[in-house]
Formats: sequence, structure tokens, C-alpha cells
Amino acid sequence: MLTAAFVASLISFGYSQDNAEKPRKDGARTEKSGEKQRQEKTPEQRAQMATNALEKKLSLNADQKTQVYALNLERAQRMDKNMKAERQVDKDQMDKQKSFMIESEKKLNNILTEDQRKSYEEMKKQSREKNKGRRPQGKGKKGQ
Repeated sequence: MLTAAFVASLISFGYSQDNAEKPRKDGARTEKSGEKQRQEKTPEQRAQMATNALEKKLSLNADQKTQVYALNLERAQRMDKNMKAERQVDKDQMDKQKSFMIESEKKLNNILTEDQRKSYEEMKKQSREKNKGRRPQGKGKKGQ
């Protein structure tokens, strides 16, 4: 039973990797080559797709299909919950970093003379222009 669950996990993981979408710079998912962008599937839909794929490839009987669907659903729901929690943690961390940067900028401006502040602002502007095309500007983790 455990072996079947492990095989199911590997196959569904492989299935999800084969069908992965490419990230865009704005953090949204893009269409796969030639396909229209799709709606994100619910955990139930993902579990059903994975179960159907295993049923087709492994000729599951009705009892096995029911058990595999329950396992896939549990996994999909847990993954969904974890992803939402990760997004919130990432957002909270970004908010903290942004607050720290703003606070640091204020302190630095208090240290610098007026001419130095102008030069510093110009340096930042040039740096932003230079790096504009080098990194994704969207939200999400590593272009996600």
C-alpha cells in the first residue's frame, strides 16, 4: 500500500513537472507554448487529474482509484494550504525589509549634506536604470 502511494506521488509529481508553466516577469504564470493561459485548478481538480492519469497508466481498479483519489486530494489540499502560508510569510518578510530600507534611507539622509543627498539620489536613479532589465519586477518568489 505504501509503495503504491509512493509511486502515485512520483507519477503525479512528474506529471506536474511536465505540465509546469513558465514564469513571467510580473510574477504571473504564462501560457505554455501555444496554449492559452488557464485558471488555477482547485485541489479537487488537481487530485482528479492525477488520479485519472494513474488510472490510465496503471489500470487501477475501482477500489484503488477511490483510495488514490483520497490520497491525491489530501496531498493537494495540504500543498494548497502550505503555498498560501508561504506566500503570506514571503509578503510579511518583504514588508519588513521595505520598512527597514525606508528607515535606513531616512537615517542616511540625516547624515548626508544637501549636495551629498542629491548625488546619492542620482546614484540610486542610475543604478535602477542600469538594473531595470536584469531582474524580474513582479511579485512572488524567484519569478513565480
